[in-house]
Amino acid sequence: NHEQVEVYFVISGEGEMCLGEEMRELNTGQAVHIPPGIFHQLTNVGEEPLYFIYCYGPAGDVDHWKQELSGTLPKEGIDVPPLPAGARPQCTDAPEVK
Repeated sequence: NHEQVEVYFVISGEGEMCLGEEMRELNTGQAVHIPPGIFHQLTNVGEEPLYFIYCYGPAGDVDHWKQELSGTLPKEGIDVPPLPAGARPQCTDAPEVK
């Protein structure tokens, strides 16, 4: 759970947003508002890179971004509840840096 309100605005590309129990397609020029405490996940589903602007408030650090970048997200169903139907597993292992 996160305490911030979040907004994603798609600059270019095609994405799929899992928001709670709903799946929504997001395309260039579209935005999504995410209330605090709602499970969400944005996945690139297009052939090209997905570029987006991500905003949140109130200001502060967002722990799950740090966990995702370091590969330390909790494992689904072990440290956290199972993902909603349609959600995709996230990176839970640190990527190899070259």
